[in-house]
Amino acid sequence: MASLAAQQTAAAIYYSVMGKDATSDAYDYFGQQLEGGSKTLDELTESLLASPEASARFASKSLEQIITQVYTSVHGAAPTASQLSELITGTTTTSSVIAKIVDGLLHYAGTDATTLAQQSAFETTINGSLYPATKSAATEGSADVQALYHSLGRTQVQEGINYWGEVLANGSKSFNEVANAFVNATAALKGLSNSDFVNFIFQNTYNRAATSSELDQYVNSLSNASSRGDVLVDVITSIRSNVAAGDTSAQTSFNAATKVYQQGTLPALNFQEQAASVYLAVPGRGIDAEALNHWSKELAAGKSFSSLNASLLKSGEFQKKGAQLTGDEFIQHVFSAVHGVAATAAQLATYASLSSKEAITSAIIQDLRNSTATDNATVSQQHAFEADIGASLLYNTSATLSATAGGGNATGTVNTGTSHTLSNAETAVLQSAVLNANSANAVNLKFADNLQNLTINGTSAATVSLSDNGVNQGVDITVNNGNVILNAGSGSDTVNVTSSANIASGTGKFNLGAGNDSLLWSGNAASGAANSVGSGISANGGEGVDTISANFITKNVAITGSLLRTATITSNASQFSNFEKIDLAGYIGKATVSGGTSTAANHTFDFGVLTGNASTESSTTVTTTNQAATSNIGSQGFVLSGLADAVKVINAAGGNAAQLEITGNATAASDLSIAFRQNATDHFNINFNAESTSDVNAGSLALSSSSSALMGTALATVNIASGGTGDFDNILALTGSNSQVRTLNISGDHALDLNLGSGFSNVRTIDASSNTGGLNLDTSHGGTGDGLIVQLLNALPLGAVTTGLLAPVLTALGLNGYQLKITGTGAADNFDIAANTSVTGGAGANNYELKSSTSSAGVTINDFDSAKDTIVDGLSGLKISNDASGSAVADYGTRSADVLDGILGTLLGGVVNSAAGLLGGILGLGSSNALTSKVGIASVAFDGTHSNSYVIIDNNNNGTLDRNDSVIYLTDQNHQSLLDSLHYAPEVSVNGVADTAVTDLAVA
Repeated sequence: MASLAAQQTAAAIYYSVMGKDATSDAYDYFGQQLEGGSKTLDELTESLLASPEASARFASKSLEQIITQVYTSVHGAAPTASQLSELITGTTTTSSVIAKIVDGLLHYAGTDATTLAQQSAFETTINGSLYPATKSAATEGSADVQALYHSLGRTQVQEGINYWGEVLANGSKSFNEVANAFVNATAALKGLSNSDFVNFIFQNTYNRAATSSELDQYVNSLSNASSRGDVLVDVITSIRSNVAAGDTSAQTSFNAATKVYQQGTLPALNFQEQAASVYLAVPGRGIDAEALNHWSKELAAGKSFSSLNASLLKSGEFQKKGAQLTGDEFIQHVFSAVHGVAATAAQLATYASLSSKEAITSAIIQDLRNSTATDNATVSQQHAFEADIGASLLYNTSATLSATAGGGNATGTVNTGTSHTLSNAETAVLQSAVLNANSANAVNLKFADNLQNLTINGTSAATVSLSDNGVNQGVDITVNNGNVILNAGSGSDTVNVTSSANIASGTGKFNLGAGNDSLLWSGNAASGAANSVGSGISANGGEGVDTISANFITKNVAITGSLLRTATITSNASQFSNFEKIDLAGYIGKATVSGGTSTAANHTFDFGVLTGNASTESSTTVTTTNQAATSNIGSQGFVLSGLADAVKVINAAGGNAAQLEITGNATAASDLSIAFRQNATDHFNINFNAESTSDVNAGSLALSSSSSALMGTALATVNIASGGTGDFDNILALTGSNSQVRTLNISGDHALDLNLGSGFSNVRTIDASSNTGGLNLDTSHGGTGDGLIVQLLNALPLGAVTTGLLAPVLTALGLNGYQLKITGTGAADNFDIAANTSVTGGAGANNYELKSSTSSAGVTINDFDSAKDTIVDGLSGLKISNDASGSAVADYGTRSADVLDGILGTLLGGVVNSAAGLLGGILGLGSSNALTSKVGIASVAFDGTHSNSYVIIDNNNNGTLDRNDSVIYLTDQNHQSLLDSLHYAPEVSVNGVADTAVTDLAVA
């Protein structure tokens, strides 16, 4: 048999296509196809559409008409024009649209009330075919027929209930006559004496033997021409009447056994869960509709759990799938299926002492389901088995809940349509929940290992406890209640406290437990004011590396006195503990200063309030400053999870606190500045660690640092780790002014788009060799000298001598200084760079966009590969690459390095007025007509294949190498290879889109 999940889907598709209920044979057959993978949902729909019945049903109808008809039957309402358009736009087949409609509603897990109501109605319709019950014509007599089955100890058969119920309903036979038919057809009664018969009936009906008077009464009746059917009816009538106190339990069981179920309905969930648990424990599968319908009703009618196991263990399927095993093998089979792990020797021994297989099966299941163990292993096994039960019964994974009077599992109408306390299995499958904390009771959601999203509403101080056994990976929790007591789970939870939560006067407590958790709040500060956090609010991050929003931390400065003023700084930081990082996203707070003239600026967070180094943020002179108590909050620095609206941090510290983690897209509008205490740190780490499907932009970041003249510590190095989960680029702009930073190190496996502002004027090294994702770099400045002429001179055989001889000339021409040295990644990089920059691009296909590169201040590319790399020269607007559609570069010849050493003396004897003149002399291009092409290559050869080459672009088209011309230095090249491969063409941009081919711009 297929599982209930596959059967339900098959029945739903059948109904949507055929317009009627599927038979049990049909939905099981098609369900097995889906479950076994022989047909996809689309393929099953297509095959049903091809049937003669469906073909006739949809004959001569357009796609829009067919989809509208199916949608209406599934949703109970016709689609809107936009919904219909969305469904059929781009579709390839009618079957795929129908499959999408059915699957989308049947497995909807959202919270939209309209969709949920439509889903419930559709499930009710499908349940009519999954769980057939008494026919309407037989309803009137079915309870009597079920009573006969019960009192005779026979298993109820729906076909029999329908047949005999209809016989009784239409009056063709009396109740006594039908009872006689049942008695005569019951093999267990043959050969029984009258007294044994009476006791047999009483045992099944009253769960006891007949009393002496009862026995005498009915035996005498049988002796006086009454039939056994008459006696059976009398006994049934008697238990339906007022009974003695000792028989009320039997009467309750009788009433349950004779309850008439309407089509599509099932007994209470606890009976369904018991039946489902046995199927998971022995054959190891989800229960099917027929078994669920039959066995849950048997349990509801009074059949014991052990008896259910005994009945099922004898069945053919169970015998083939584990029930045939004996001894420890049988125990191990059941235990492993229930617990998910093998039994220990001690556990095997415990269960081996039981008397039967049904006792063993019952005990293993009930021991785990009823376990009160607290160790993580057992608790996780218990939760997992409950989740398996819930999943096999198709319990909803989303629910709207409320606190239960007296505490415990939450209350809701999910899965039943009526208010009830959720079972552990119902709780265990929850993935999304809305909890209305409507009373100050405990709400146990610890079984919800699969919970991903939770919203907490209300105003009551409910205590909400989540899964803490180490299984849940984390819950996104939205808190609209400022009084809730939240015991979060052991995963990495994110708690977002909204503006609906009254944090100013609330008493909420947030205990986040294990995991790397976040407690976020957008603040409640009015424009230009400070945040207000009630003294009753508290939070503990627990184990792990936890983050708290800066909005929770307040700062107050009270200035007292007249001539000798004292500033007392206080904070509410003691209300929060074990938060290693501070999230600056959305920070809107500021300090509150009283008793003096405040200079506190909006959106300014003073990290010094946590370290005993806070500023008074007042222009009033004070003699003594009393700092707030120190705190371990923020010991590992800052987080940026979203937009920082002109947020400023002052008095930032060093050590592990000198770092910023980017966990979300702050967007280009984000503006964050961090000012460090003097001598605080020699480095700052920026770590991108977001999970995203689109680019993550950290916006602009300014770093302000200073150091003392004597034994000072300068912030010299910024380390950027460009990581995260997903396929996207990380984006960052370093802005503001910082002359201390000299080195940028870039690592990680994601591409980084980095804009280095002009304020970082002293950066000398950008090293991205440890990054594997790629670098898109835009620098506003380069170095100060030691450019393409000096580098060539140093590369000559007598380089040291040469530069020494030419030192006065180089100094006079302003060519000394330092280079900005850039090392790219192994991936494709894009460098938008300024003059006096030396770049090693790395192994990828790189694009070099040069803001300016001339003979006096040029760009050096150390590993240019003419087969894949591209140069875009900003001064000329030309693109130089191996694209043969452009014009070939000219050959300006080569000079031997050895020969060049010998002729440099002549340059000293002449008058060199410019860097261009010096370079022209070196390359033999000093004459007025030396440049015979727009672009050419001149090289200095060091051996037969190795040369350093200059790409020269005659920007002013005067044929002379002068200060206006672009010069680009390429080291470690082959002169002829460059000539063979390089071509140039205008770099054209149309509507901001670069690299448009010239031919694409032609107009007819």
